[in-house]
Amino acid sequence: MKMYITATLVLMASAMVAAADQYHHAPEYDHVPAKHIPIVHSESYSSHDGSYKFAYESGNGITAQEEGFVKNAGSKDHEVQVAHGSYSYTDPHGVPVSLSYVADENGFQVQGSHVPTPPPVPKELVDAYAKAASQPQSHDEQEYAQPAQHGYNAY
Repeated sequence: MKMYITATLVLMASAMVAAADQYHHAPEYDHVPAKHIPIVHSESYSSHDGSYKFAYESGNGITAQEEGFVKNAGSKDHEVQVAHGSYSYTDPHGVPVSLSYVADENGFQVQGSHVPTPPPVPKELVDAYAKAASQPQSHDEQEYAQPAQHGYNAY
């Protein structure tokens, strides 16, 4: 009897594995061997004050460079790490791609010919915003009743 139960469990487990392989089989891709791409130029500098600089170029034409520093160093509430740099490469279709960027207290801003940009804001909207901004602010806010003050002994 034990032999029968063991055989049944083994058959069930192998059937489950086969079913899982059938439905969850990963697609097979052609294996492309990795090509070694050398770094033909590399430089790096960093300082104790938070400033740094690096640049590199690879054998396939990828280039990158970045500089950074601490803005308002020593001012606890206004100290900001700033970075600006660029990188370029050629995409798989042979099109050169190049971008430059700045990262600072205003966030990350990138520029490049292939970076999507939003359409311009319609003139009517710009005019409406300007008109609204020029109007005096109304201070007719209602005063709300303040909750009663209770001491710790009130509970």
